[in-house]
Amino acid sequence: MNAFVTPFLEIKELRHDYRQPDGSYAQALRLDHLLAARGEALAVTGPSGSGKTTLLHILAALIRPTCGEVLFDGHDLFAAGHSAARWRSLSVGYVFQEMNLLPDFSVLENLLLAAEISSVPKSDAGERADSLLHRLDLWDHRYSRPSELSLGEQQRTAVARAVIHSPAVVLADEPTASLDAENAGVVMDLLMGLCAESQTLLIAATHDEAMKKRFERVVNLRRPVPAAVGPELVSSREVI
Repeated sequence: MNAFVTPFLEIKELRHDYRQPDGSYAQALRLDHLLAARGEALAVTGPSGSGKTTLLHILAALIRPTCGEVLFDGHDLFAAGHSAARWRSLSVGYVFQEMNLLPDFSVLENLLLAAEISSVPKSDAGERADSLLHRLDLWDHRYSRPSELSLGEQQRTAVARAVIHSPAVVLADEPTASLDAENAGVVMDLLMGLCAESQTLLIAATHDEAMKKRFERVVNLRRPVPAAVGPELVSSREVI
């Protein structure tokens, strides 16, 4: 990245600790520095326990890190007065490994509800949903419930839900883990294409070697060395 261009995302000395069953504390994530631009696609990889999901949860402002800074467009995500809930609803799209679709709602209803939560005007939500359903080959399933879909169709629905509000960043946690190679390729092609077109930053956590090869940049996390920390550090952690 050009050093003279302000990055969209900058991470500085990020660390997250958690309490263990015996009452001691251990480090779940350590990432000293990371820069990323709008429209980039990054794969985050590393062994189990290296903090891939923890990193995504921090970027979505679902949890507050023990220490460090997360800056989006130069603004500290965890600064006093910053609304984490507003950031999540307006600026973040999340693709879950388990998909987390609402089982009693149709495909179309899952999309429209996500649009409503993200304050997409009703006049635009229907048009966006229709466009995504056509593009992701889900139009014929728009009135189907998730249980009536194949795994590939469910994950495409999850992708559509994540991008319907044109978020600034899409976070994907092992988005192809439950798919065969063919469906995994289709889902990733669609996800990466949609994000590139809208200049959305895509960050995907994965351990899949084939999936990692699709990304120009791969961030390798190492499993943190277990180390006890004082309660003065952990006290800043909280679910937001």
